[in-house]
Amino acid sequence: MSYIIGSSLVCNLGDNFQDITNNLISINQDNYLKRIKNIFKDKLYYPINNDYETKKDKYEQILKKIVFDAIKEAGLTKDQQKELHIFIGSTSMDIATNEEYCNNFINNKSSIKYKEIGNGPIGTYIEDLIDSKYKATLFATACTSATNALSYASRLIEQKQIKRALVIGLELFNKSTFGGFSSLMLLSKKGIYRPFDINSDGIILGEGCSAIIIDENKKNKNDFKYISSSNICDNYSETTSDPTGIPIFNTLDSTLEKANLGLKDIDCIKAHATGSENNNLSEARAIKLLFDKYKTTTRVTSLKPLIGHTLGACGTNEIVLMLYALKKGFLPATFGFETPAEDVKFTPILENEKFNNKATILFNYVAFGGNNSSIILSNKD
Repeated sequence: MSYIIGSSLVCNLGDNFQDITNNLISINQDNYLKRIKNIFKDKLYYPINNDYETKKDKYEQILKKIVFDAIKEAGLTKDQQKELHIFIGSTSMDIATNEEYCNNFINNKSSIKYKEIGNGPIGTYIEDLIDSKYKATLFATACTSATNALSYASRLIEQKQIKRALVIGLELFNKSTFGGFSSLMLLSKKGIYRPFDINSDGIILGEGCSAIIIDENKKNKNDFKYISSSNICDNYSETTSDPTGIPIFNTLDSTLEKANLGLKDIDCIKAHATGSENNNLSEARAIKLLFDKYKTTTRVTSLKPLIGHTLGACGTNEIVLMLYALKKGFLPATFGFETPAEDVKFTPILENEKFNNKATILFNYVAFGGNNSSIILSNKD
């Protein structure tokens, strides 16, 4: 077994458990639109609410915070910290810092055009930060990056190849990513995140960084354990999912089968739910196929209306956010949903639902390039 014994998250909701959960509790369907209008007054994305002198400072300070907050919660000694194997999932990596260096070079403010070439330096930074004995492994599978990092690390622990790991999801705002999604016409223009809704008009990006410590041994009785995961590729298109939903269904179903579980054993599906027309359709059809196969339903929720789509980091970001909510005794609601889109045969959770902190959750993620991943975590006996 592998257990989550420490976690941390920095996102639009806050940079610590108490602030994030207080904000989660305070948001409801009545104040949601007013809240996001205030968030988007400067630019249409969910920012991390802190000021930093440079992009490099932001990148380094946030990484340092999430890593040591997770290590502190896990109660690791300095020696145990050095023994952590590092797994990082991201799409942005350190793009924002290089953009800043390039801009300063163009404007004759610096003689350095790029900070670094390639993504290796992010691993080196974390290795040096914790004085690790091991080299970091980086995952860049678009929006499934951090999910795949967590799944891979968990399986290595189950196979007794490593004892514990640090898994990081990183996504910070950069012009390259924002421009890329804009050119694909996938970004919302109305500025309201509406997953699975007929009036959804696209994605709203977000910043978010998280760290998870997993260990072969449980620390507390309510620690969540890794149950199973699946990763199945869909070759329908580089940027869209097969609209039948079959590859996404196969991923979800495979995860259940590997766990020897049925849908009746799942307390909630955390849907990927980007809000794009294609994702609304394909994932909704996949969930319908799952309900039909198991002849039952379960709760469904989406977390992106709360923190935005944090791309490669959304795997660990949304897992930590969900576990924070469960620790506070509720399943978080989906905001922005009013009228179901085509083939949406379920109504997601619309109000935070009281729930004891014992749960089995099926997390689903869908990525560009056709990479589909899902993972089951549980703290039930």
